[in-house]
Amino acid sequence: MSSTLKRAAVPALAAGLLVTALATPAAAQTPGSTAFRVFGNVGLSARAGFVNNVTATVVGASLRLTDSSGVAAGPGCRQVDFNTVDCPLPVSRLSVGLGDQGDSFDGTSIVVRTVVDAGPGADTVATGGANDMIGVDDDTPNNDTVTTCGLGSDAVFANSGDQIGTGCEARYISS
Repeated sequence: MSSTLKRAAVPALAAGLLVTALATPAAAQTPGSTAFRVFGNVGLSARAGFVNNVTATVVGASLRLTDSSGVAAGPGCRQVDFNTVDCPLPVSRLSVGLGDQGDSFDGTSIVVRTVVDAGPGADTVATGGANDMIGVDDDTPNNDTVTTCGLGSDAVFANSGDQIGTGCEARYISS
């Protein structure tokens, strides 16, 4: 093989491998969380190492969970697309574990009792119109925000300096 041909072939081969590696279909990507439904309770569990931006809404007869890092449908839920799952109503409780990064949860449009464990990282949480429990106590003061707790009787567990917004009736602050 001539040196000119080698110089032309090697970059072309490398570019071809790079394009193939980056062209992985969405189905082969690992989603950042999994949602499941058991006995009327829906849970969303985040995987380590992902930044999860989760939104909960009601669409038709389903509780819809959307995660910007992707969400897989576990038992009792149905995959809508890579970032979205639907879990059938009625739902008596939603439990959300956000994981180890700077994550967010927005459940302001739902009236479902919601329990959120924000985990470590600088997190932002907002819940809707039910009796909610929010944990942003991650032993790091001044890094989390609970923007609103909505209606209902709500409890927030936080560190000193964390920002706690409106509608959060019970506030438990650790130093």
